[in-house]
Amino acid sequence: MTKKPAAVTVSTRRKPDLRALKALYADAWWTAGRGDAGIRSVLAHSDLFATAWQGRSLVAFARVSTDFAYRAVLWDVIVSRRLQRRGLGTKLVSAILKEPRLKDVESFWLFTSDKQAFYRRFGFATHPRNVMVWRRTIPAGGPR
Repeated sequence: MTKKPAAVTVSTRRKPDLRALKALYADAWWTAGRGDAGIRSVLAHSDLFATAWQGRSLVAFARVSTDFAYRAVLWDVIVSRRLQRRGLGTKLVSAILKEPRLKDVESFWLFTSDKQAFYRRFGFATHPRNVMVWRRTIPAGGPR
């Protein structure tokens, strides 16, 4: 008899530890190179997390930076490759948009290079005239 995989649970209260998040980040092309110092900073300075767990394993993650009144930025929506296309990304984004602590936030912002169609399903729209970016060159050995 084969053992059934543990159910996946979503939480906006459970914060992952460094090891769990680093393992999940290693699973995606755009987060694979992130090091311990940068991940520690993510965990210490983000205002809210949405996580999905299969048993004790972190299988999906998203985070928010916000003032809890006017603006929030959605970052790092990531789902383990082995569980993609099963609705976990949708569950994380929905949990964030419905989170009572964010009920007064007027605008949610995000950055994506390839998932525009996914986010449009929630009502996100592109606003090219509103976004400006200033980039800093980080020397080798910086927090990656």
